Parts: sequence; structure tokens; C-alpha cells
Amino acid sequence: MRRSEGFLIFSLALTGALFVIYRSPPILYFGLLYAMVVAFSRERLEKKPINLSASTITGVLLIVASPVFLLVRFGEYPSPATFQAFVLVGTSLVLFRPRSTVGPNLIAAAEALLAMSSRSDFVDALVARTSDIFVDATSHLVRGLIYLFDVPITMNGNVAVIRNSVVIIGSGCSGLDAFVLYLLASLLLIYLRKSRGREAALLLLGALGIIPLNAVRIFTLLVIGYHSGISFLELFHSHLGDLMFIVYVFAYWWWVLKKKGKTSAPAEEPQEAEENN
Repeated sequence: MRRSEGFLIFSLALTGALFVIYRSPPILYFGLLYAMVVAFSRERLEKKPINLSASTITGVLLIVASPVFLLVRFGEYPSPATFQAFVLVGTSLVLFRPRSTVGPNLIAAAEALLAMSSRSDFVDALVARTSDIFVDATSHLVRGLIYLFDVPITMNGNVAVIRNSVVIIGSGCSGLDAFVLYLLASLLLIYLRKSRGREAALLLLGALGIIPLNAVRIFTLLVIGYHSGISFLELFHSHLGDLMFIVYVFAYWWWVLKKKGKTSAPAEEPQEAEENN
């Protein structure tokens, strides 16, 4: 097995283990994004001898320091996302030449930066305000779906009443994290493909679809809760959003890239005709 393939498997295994333990969607999204960049660039990853070079020492120090972010509270909670970022960057510096790992390590750096900045009061207030806007937009869409499909669920503001149970659409259900991660993933894809103009615009505009997608997710959960009970709602709550997000992203990207292929195909025909002449 090539070293780059082993590193790809390691990054996926680390992401899966951390997600199972901490159930944090950003850990899953950033981990999958990191693995995707490694998969795209694994032919360019330059392995190096494992020696006492500056990059190797830096990588070892990052790995050794990483458990601190699991054991020490930064604000109210530890920071497993920062732990993940430190381990991935540290391991890449030990195994590969630093210049060949810039792409994936930018993703890890963004993860660590977001994780740590979210502990500050200013960023926390900004995220809370933005999350409130997303919650309001999502709640309006969910009420519209309830009215459209005539489901006997009462909803007031961001509070839904299902039979004798109350479900609150809070900040954790706002879809803001998926929105931000979609933008980061799209910017990465634009960079990798060197997209311009229409393709780049369409990829970024896909972020707007996250809001109605999240409303459909919540509406689906409410319907499941109404027909099958709150316990089933809680069962599907943890993973339905992740599945819908992944399916949406790759389906939308496939549509955009396929659309680009169709529009560019006719432009090649005149060249072929000239060659035949």
C-alpha cells in the first residue's frame, strides 16, 4: 500500500472514530473534506524519509500536543475538532514534504481556526445572531410545508407541538454549520478545478439550497415523530441531516459539472471540422 493511500485511510478512520465518540457534525464534515482533498492530491503527495528534519519535529510536536484539546476545557467544552486538525497536520508533516500537503492542511487549519474562534465572546455572539436568522427562515419554511401537506402539527414560531410533545427548532437545527461547510467545500472545488465564471457562481449559489434542504429535513423528522413517536424522531435526528447534506452536495455538484460539460462540447466541434478539412 502506498503511503498516501494509507494516510487517506487513516484520516477517514480518525474522522469516523471522533464522530462516533463526540457526535459533532463539523468533525465529520471537515474530516470528509480533508480526506477528499487528500484523495484528489494523493498523486502529488511527496513522501520523505522519516528523520529529524524541522518539518518532522514540528509534526511530532503537533501530535504530542493534540491530546490537550481533548483533556482541557476551552470555554464550556474541550475541542475535539482542534485535536483532529493537529493530528492530521502533524501526521502529514511527518510522512510527506510540507509543500505537497498545503491543500489538505489548509482545510485542517480552517477547522482549528473556526473551532478556537468560536470560543471567543464576539464570534460566539455573531454565530448566535446568524444562527437565529437561519432558525427563523427554517421555521417559516417548515410551517409552509406543514400547511401545504396538511399535517396535523401545530407550530408557533420555532416551536412545534406533536400530539403531546414539544419540539424546538434551536441553533443546533439551524443548518448554519452545513451552510458554512458547503461554502468551504465549494471554494475548495473551485480551486481544484480552477473554475471561473458561470461554473464558480453556480457552485457557490448551491449554498442557498442548504436552507430549504434543512427545512425538508426538519419537516420529515416532525412527520416521523407524529406517525411513529418521538423516540423514532430522535433516532433519525442524528443521521438524517448528514445523509441528506452529502447526497445534496454531490448531486448538485454533479449537475453543475455535467452542465459545464454539455455547454463546452459544441465549442469543440468547429475545431474537429477544421482538422478534417
